[in-house]
Amino acid sequence: MISVEDFLTLKVGDLLEADPLFNGLSDEPVVLRVATDGADRKDFVATYLGVTLGRWSAKRNGGRLSWTFK
Repeated sequence: MISVEDFLTLKVGDLLEADPLFNGLSDEPVVLRVATDGADRKDFVATYLGVTLGRWSAKRNGGRLSWTFK
């Protein structure tokens, strides 16, 4: 989704665009807004077409990111 280098530059309030949920129906991306900013973990509020889907978290483990949906 994003590189570790990009992950390290994100701050609270920054927005990311992820792939659309339903490719055949809409090209609208899922928007991720940085909600918490830690050195090795960031939480994002995920929205799609203005509807909040929930929170996604990215955790840095060495040179990789692992994602979880809350």
